[in-house]
Amino acid sequence: GCVEDVDFESRKVRVACGEELWLPYDRLVLATGSVAREVATPGLGELVFGLKTLAEGQSVHDHVLQQLQLADAATDPEVRRARLTFLVVGAGYTGTETAAQLQRMTQKQLSSFPRLSASDLRWLLVDVSPNVLPELGPRLGRYTLRLLRRRGMDIRLGTTVTAVRPGEAELSDGTVLPCRTILWTAGVTSPPLVAHLGLPVRRGRLVVDEYLKLRDHVWAAGDSVAAIDPYDRDEMDYPPTAQHAQRQGTVIARNVAASLGVGTPITYRHRDLGLVADLGGTKAVARPLGLPLTGLPAKVVTKGYHLIAIPYRANKLRVAADWLVNIVS
Repeated sequence: GCVEDVDFESRKVRVACGEELWLPYDRLVLATGSVAREVATPGLGELVFGLKTLAEGQSVHDHVLQQLQLADAATDPEVRRARLTFLVVGAGYTGTETAAQLQRMTQKQLSSFPRLSASDLRWLLVDVSPNVLPELGPRLGRYTLRLLRRRGMDIRLGTTVTAVRPGEAELSDGTVLPCRTILWTAGVTSPPLVAHLGLPVRRGRLVVDEYLKLRDHVWAAGDSVAAIDPYDRDEMDYPPTAQHAQRQGTVIARNVAASLGVGTPITYRHRDLGLVADLGGTKAVARPLGLPLTGLPAKVVTKGYHLIAIPYRANKLRVAADWLVNIVS
């Protein structure tokens, strides 16, 4: 079912599930997550790929490989060039890592397509921001920028997409780019339900107290929550990342139990463990516990971080085995 409304006074949730239902609750936890941020760019919604879900990620992977196949079969050089031009919008964590990994993948795949030339393969990364990977700080951002440009990626900062039409994209610098692949990774926002609830928000996210509480008998956690980070000098909100969402869920479970007479409530306090970005090959950038790392040391930290985050030992072993096979293949 899809939650469409909440009546906090009568403690009921309206759910669309084939028919409209009003479900009563004793305690309510809002963990609505986030959705891809959309802008009023003509053609954007119909002609670009998102990267919010695993299904979208697999669709992008398959589409990119298909473009190589279709380019190899094309007889028109302009058509081949357009199919081998890939545009990624958003130079944050998701966009930069995606562009770096897919560019490397397509370069390695070229050997399977004898009609294709490396000079025809073109990857562009654009962002209205003046920096790449702002989440990891200026030092690691500059390293990433130099690395990707050495690999031949066209990175345009202070630039955005102004229009998308079938077979081409128009950039704010005036470039009209013939291409068949546009990946949209320009941030996330809270789902429409959050604004509909009529509760206090900060930058579109629900304002909670240090116990992650919204009001009596109601808590919230995850991407749609604005909880102040006491360790941040500027008292910014915790970032919408999985490491915080998981830990907030644990805190809320404790606090819900406390509201029912089991244990005592606890506050949410957690220092950011840092972010990592895998740039393909032996290259990566990482900032574990505030320590900036690049190259192979960052790669080790990145793989280790991801491996630890995977649930269940069998899954960890299967993924680690896949990585080892990729190294020697």
